Amino acid sequence: MAVSPRNAPRIPVVKLLVWCLVIGLLLALFNASPEGVYAWAGETGKAIFNWLWEFGQNIGPYILMGAMLVVPIWAVSYLWKLFKSR
Repeated sequence: MAVSPRNAPRIPVVKLLVWCLVIGLLLALFNASPEGVYAWAGETGKAIFNWLWEFGQNIGPYILMGAMLVVPIWAVSYLWKLFKSR
């Protein structure tokens, strides 16, 4: 059943507009500007990225050391199962 533009559901669009208005009013109540919200989101994203980068730098050597042992064992096990099933 195809939906024509004439009988397309309009309720989700109206709900979305109402929610945008409510959130916009709440942000205005707290004196938040769109520029401030964008700046906060950018700073938060940058902070999360920096934290993940530092975490990766601290834990990365241990992952590599573990991989030196785990990957060959996994590869042998995988090949063993592959040849055993044939």
